[in-house]
Amino acid sequence: MNATKKKTVDSELEEGEYAGPRSPIRVMQIVEALAEMPQGMPLTQLSERLGIPKTSLLSHLRVLLGSGHVAMQETRYLLGGASLRLGLVIAASATVAAAARPIVAQLAHDTGETAMLAMLDAPAAQAVYVERVNGSNPIRFSPDIGARRPLYCTAFGRALLAFQDAKFLTHYFQTHELARVTEHTVTAVRAVRKGLEEVRASGVATSLEEHTLEAGAIAAPVFEQQGLVRHAIGIALPVSRVGPHRARLEAQVVEAAKKVAWTLGAPWLAAS
Repeated sequence: MNATKKKTVDSELEEGEYAGPRSPIRVMQIVEALAEMPQGMPLTQLSERLGIPKTSLLSHLRVLLGSGHVAMQETRYLLGGASLRLGLVIAASATVAAAARPIVAQLAHDTGETAMLAMLDAPAAQAVYVERVNGSNPIRFSPDIGARRPLYCTAFGRALLAFQDAKFLTHYFQTHELARVTEHTVTAVRAVRKGLEEVRASGVATSLEEHTLEAGAIAAPVFEQQGLVRHAIGIALPVSRVGPHRARLEAQVVEAAKKVAWTLGAPWLAAS
């Protein structure tokens, strides 16, 4: 940042405009700077590094200290436990995607269908597709990366929802409308809960035209080392191709989920 630009920015910050939209970005910059300096930094050094006036910086640090994202050791500021936990959560999610990528590709090759990895967006209570490999079949369903799906009426959603804790499930059914998307959508809470019990028992979820007419999907939960389920792996395909091969396809999807789980350090789910 050149001197003129820095002076202009600092002037705006001192005048109180800093508390606006720039504020969340500055918070992330503070966390990032401290992450690069494990031994921590005193206020003056951190201020100079980020080009933020000490008075404005101190206001952010006080909030971050209160939330546990920053800690103090004598006169030095360093990352707090909340930031370290956030880093581990982000790293774990990236690890799942990296571990699953070749297995998603292999699943697409073995089944000939579009294979995908979905992630649970817990605050929104939705499944989000984060990996996709198209299969060899010329007629296929291929959802976009980043596409979101409900948890109650999709195979990927139910594979995720079935393995959340009781508190999550109670809140979900209390706060989310189970809307009818197609004529095949199951909307009764009792019926959906029963379906989730079946998914927990079998380890696989299958949906047939419940979200998209003529489309089917098969998905299985990906268990992480501590037993968490934040991802599901599976396939999407025309519903006409599910029936004749359902048992084989479900077994292939479950096997793929076990391979990802094993890679993530869940040995009790090692692939056969």
